[in-house]
Amino acid sequence: MVKTDRRVVRTNQALRTAFRQLALTHQYREITVKQLTAIANVNRKTFYLHFDSIDDLAATFSHESAKEILNLINQHDLKTSLAQSGLIFDQLATFYNQSRDFNRLVLVNDDYSFIARKVQIEVARGLTANLQVAYQLSKTDAFICANFLIHNMMTFFRLFFTGQLDLTPEQFKQRLVSLNSTGIHQFFYPSEP
Repeated sequence: MVKTDRRVVRTNQALRTAFRQLALTHQYREITVKQLTAIANVNRKTFYLHFDSIDDLAATFSHESAKEILNLINQHDLKTSLAQSGLIFDQLATFYNQSRDFNRLVLVNDDYSFIARKVQIEVARGLTANLQVAYQLSKTDAFICANFLIHNMMTFFRLFFTGQLDLTPEQFKQRLVSLNSTGIHQFFYPSEP
């Protein structure tokens, strides 16, 4: 097992914390290495030892977020998660309530939406592999289902967080679960099975 130097871990954490802090008050392209290093209390040279650019630093958030979402979803067998109404919703809600301001900013702010798109792509990739195994789907069908699920969930959370859905949290959950399990058929033909 490869050990990581604690100083490296602390510096990465300091730079990532500085990025989160600046993201809440600055547009993405306004953030500078100088600002990051001042808040993180490291010098420019140290920043460049860890990251090639601010874009490189930002990419760590998409990878980390996707990994965390997949870990939450994979806490249970995928068939169990999909069969238990709302389990995946609850897991995604848990994620969006951790580092709440930053995670929601990435989801709703157009300037940071590139991170959310990368998260969606990585989660869909991970779900594709899991769906293939769990449901014996072709790679194409698993890919379509994975993208449908994660896109719907992230879109619904975005609409909810921006106040575009006048729903209680429970109504929001019920509609998302219904959409994920039955598609739009349930909305168009609610009295049909």
